[in-house]
Amino acid sequence: MKLKSELMSNVLSLLLWALVVLSALELLSTIIYAIDIDFFIEHAYSLNGFVNLSSVVLYYIILVIYLIWIYRIHMDLIAVFPNYPRSPGSSLACMMVPFYNFYGIPSTYNWIGTHYSREAIGVEKQGRIIRWLAAPLIIFFFITNVLSKYISRIDDPSTTVLLVHSAFEFTLYCIFLTLCINVSRGLKNIQVNAPTAY
Repeated sequence: MKLKSELMSNVLSLLLWALVVLSALELLSTIIYAIDIDFFIEHAYSLNGFVNLSSVVLYYIILVIYLIWIYRIHMDLIAVFPNYPRSPGSSLACMMVPFYNFYGIPSTYNWIGTHYSREAIGVEKQGRIIRWLAAPLIIFFFITNVLSKYISRIDDPSTTVLLVHSAFEFTLYCIFLTLCINVSRGLKNIQVNAPTAY
């Protein structure tokens, strides 16, 4: 049987790759801005505006796709691991409920990584990567959000703050991409190794 999350995994991976590229371009333009503001205004300003607008639109599209993906991933996890402790609905709550998500997001990935590492064959590597990235994910998520709010509240943020924000945002998107790839790859490997479970 086909994984319920397979299509969403492919779509989300593709969109996250695009967001990582846009974030890298934004980081590059911020570095150019920090080094030479005149060169930035003359050569990179209009491109930076397009990149920022595209990133915002893509971010919100990814947000919706991500919630659908995490729901379907948990449908597959319950099919593969009957004793998996988190339902698709509770996984959405872990992602969406303010303040609770500071616990819910890393714990969701920690559960996935733990089950891959201990209860499946051939996905131990993906399990270790997922568990290892659970804590950095929430740290980068929190710091990026704090920096975004700070930047939006002041008129002229320093180049240092802009550089740190761009670097953290780029890293955060890379972490999300790595998690998406490893979670979906792990489920595919489990399906291949145990096709009778479906």
